[in-house]
Amino acid sequence: MNVNSEAGNLAGTTDHFGRYQSLWGSFEANDPVSARRTGMKRYHLEVFPPGTNAIERRELRRFRQWRVWGALIALALDFVVASTWRGWQVPVLIAVVYLVGLALGLQLTKRVRRAIRNVYVATIRVGGSTVVEGDIVELESCLSELETLDRDRSVAAIGPVEYEAAWTRIYARLAPVA
Repeated sequence: MNVNSEAGNLAGTTDHFGRYQSLWGSFEANDPVSARRTGMKRYHLEVFPPGTNAIERRELRRFRQWRVWGALIALALDFVVASTWRGWQVPVLIAVVYLVGLALGLQLTKRVRRAIRNVYVATIRVGGSTVVEGDIVELESCLSELETLDRDRSVAAIGPVEYEAAWTRIYARLAPVA
């Protein structure tokens, strides 16, 4: 991803729409078709707390996907259970299964979800000029540093300790305003 700045625009991100995931978190930009149709480009940088391990990232990903998977499981349960049971117990059972999965996901991901740092930016075309909502300079700076960090790690230019230290500095810079 190239993040050279243009007036209120993250250059090159339209070439890499979707999600870019790493150990440190993810970057997401809406697709170019949606951006042209609505006149708004949305960018979201999410930085996990340093030390987030593979298990925590996997649990977070599963929790975020539970809305879709939980609904599909509920639908499958409806077909299976409703063919043998009748009455009010069927929807209650389905709701309980969905809510238990949701509660489990909430509990397993509580620490990571509370500690995630986010940067949101939107650029909106209004009458020929671009309006920027959010800190585009901070987003570009952090994203550039994080990409460099990933590139250096992939070619073994830095070790795990240096990687985590740089990740920690960027994470600390994104401290929420009290």
